[in-house]
Formats: sequence, structure tokens, C-alpha cells
Amino acid sequence: MLNNNNFLFTSETTPDVSTDLSASVKKVEDLINLADAVNVTDSPNCKTRLNSLLVASEIRKTGLEVILQLTGRDRNRVALESVLLGALSVDVNKVLCLSGDQPGKDGPVAVNELNSNGLIQLCKTISEGSLTDGTEIKNPLPIFSGAADDLYDQLSNPDAMGKLMTKIEQGANFVQTQYCFEYDIIKEYSDKLSAEGSFNDCKVLVGMGPLKSAKQGDWMRKNLWGINISDDILYQLETSDNPIETGEQICKELIEKIIHLPCVDGVHLMGPNCEIGSARIISNFR
Repeated sequence: MLNNNNFLFTSETTPDVSTDLSASVKKVEDLINLADAVNVTDSPNCKTRLNSLLVASEIRKTGLEVILQLTGRDRNRVALESVLLGALSVDVNKVLCLSGDQPGKDGPVAVNELNSNGLIQLCKTISEGSLTDGTEIKNPLPIFSGAADDLYDQLSNPDAMGKLMTKIEQGANFVQTQYCFEYDIIKEYSDKLSAEGSFNDCKVLVGMGPLKSAKQGDWMRKNLWGINISDDILYQLETSDNPIETGEQICKELIEKIIHLPCVDGVHLMGPNCEIGSARIISNFR
């Protein structure tokens, strides 16, 4: 995926709260031979799900590239190193490094030994052939780490670009952003990345997704961190006779506008149960 110079399409899947491994794997069937990779989320919103590495391993057997999402919220350094060794052992070598959604006051105990930056550095250390305590890894393999970004934060926070550049310097090979459905914002983000001149070896994928209804979009922007969905988008969904089709069409039209922007190497399609809708969107560009 990272050596592909074509416009990239990634999507995501969230494992079920279930002991049926095959059901979680089956959810990505429509993306096989279509998407460049699929993210497997790591207990998003601090809610327990079937183990993400187990699901990622089974998906990888289908031939579909996998990006394992990994948070520092739930595991200490030893456990994180163990997960990364396990991922490499089953040919999962791309990891989106996240601090993770934090639990509420009465939620589970968070570990947070490593944040997203620490995870990127950890991936680099393991790629170089050792654990953090210096233990040599037998048959070492490279890990390609990724960072998350927020377009709106980049355009409003003077410190945001510096933080992103630090992650790139620490070894991040790709970036996947939070939602953005506004061309002008993406264009401004593209211009800002281009001005840095440091993204030739780092793939940047802009986040969006096939919203199914105005109700879904409104709930997401009110309850999930980093979600920006405009009133105009919700109005289009609310007044549509077929909101699912409208949600997918919004993405298609936006992709057509941004596909040639500099420093925008692809899109990351995400959202609850987005696999089938994402596949329909991607099929328009294959």
C-alpha cells in the first residue's frame, strides 16, 4: 500500500462483541480486492470488542492488507511490545498509533504508559530489531506506523503542524485524518502540507465516511471526539428520499474534487458498519 503511487482507499471495521470470529471477518468481504487496506479498530470509545489482532490476522489471510489500530490506553509497554511482535508474526505490519479514547470517571482503569508519539517510537525501535530494554528480536521485520490528524485543528491551532511533524520525524509513514466533508478545508490543509515540503515519503489520507442518516451524523458529531459534520451535510441527509445513497454520493463527489490535490494521497472511509457503503464508494474509482 505505502509503495503505491495511485490514489489510496482505506476503510475500517470494528470487531463484534462476540465469540464468533468468522462473523467479524465476514464484515469486510466486500472490501477484498477493492480497498488498499482496512483498519481494524482497537476497542473504540473504550468499549470491549473481540481482540483486534485476532481479527486482523484472520482478515490478512483473505489477502486484504490490514492496518492494526493500537492504543496506549489499555496496555503497558510489555503488552504493547507483545502485540507488535504478534502482528508481525501474522504479516500485519501497518499500525495506526493512537493514544485512545479515555474512559469516563466510573470507567475502566487506563494505563497510558505510551501515548501516540510513544507508540510511533516503539514501532521504530522494534523495526530496528530490539525491544525497549535492549533484548534482540529474532527474525526482525519492519513496522510501518501511522499517525492520526485533525484538519480543523491544523487550521485553527498554530502548534498542530509542529506536533504532526514530530510524529513524521519519529517515524510515522502514513497519516489518517478525522472526518472532513468540506472541500475548502481539505484544500487549505493540502496547501499547508505542501508548504512544509516534508511529506514526500508519508502518505496522507483524508477521513470521511458513508453517513446513513442525519440522526447518525448528528449523534456522531455530538458524542465522538474530533468529528466535524456540517449542518448542510445533515440537511442533505434529512431531506433525501434515500439518505444512504445520498451519504455515499456526498463522499463520491468530494473525492472527485480532491483526488488531484497535492499531499492528499487518498481517503480513509470510516464510521459505524461502513464496510459495504465504503466498498460501493471505492468501486466508483476502480
